[in-house]
Amino acid sequence: MDGDRGNKRVRKVKLGATWHPERIERWLESQSAQGLHLESVGPFGIYTFHADLPEPHDYRIDFASTREIEDPHYGEAPTAAGWKLAGHSMSWMLWRAPKGEARDIFTHAPARVTTYRRQAIAMLIIAGIQVPPLVSGTLALRQLDKLPWAGVLILSSAVMSLALYALARVAGRLLSVKDS
Repeated sequence: MDGDRGNKRVRKVKLGATWHPERIERWLESQSAQGLHLESVGPFGIYTFHADLPEPHDYRIDFASTREIEDPHYGEAPTAAGWKLAGHSMSWMLWRAPKGEARDIFTHAPARVTTYRRQAIAMLIIAGIQVPPLVSGTLALRQLDKLPWAGVLILSSAVMSLALYALARVAGRLLSVKDS
């Protein structure tokens, strides 16, 4: 059976809190300890693993801007510290290293401030994108024959509320790093 495990792919859905990447890191570490090793990350929190023998890994998430991701030198510091890019989804860059064998990355205050600023900007953009559907939905609801807009209004309100909540959480983390 173990010989077949290495060829098996397993997909799991894990919705991650942008303001709390450590939870996703710990979850990925628990998966590798169970023999599920990250292969890729898709949209909507769909993680693809390859099943193999349990092997503990450390994971770190960096929220990199498009400019940084396209920079050919972006991965030099993590790679020099013993990390390997395990996957990415949009601006989430997931780094993996054998448990305890790599120097930690993205933990000093300037790197954390940069990461939290990127997260805050992303949440602000997501919230801002919801303004046009909210305005259109509100205006359409004034006319009784436009009731299908109610669904758009509800969905946009939910997305905007979550983005603003995430923004508040990230802002709190940013302030705590700046104060330390």
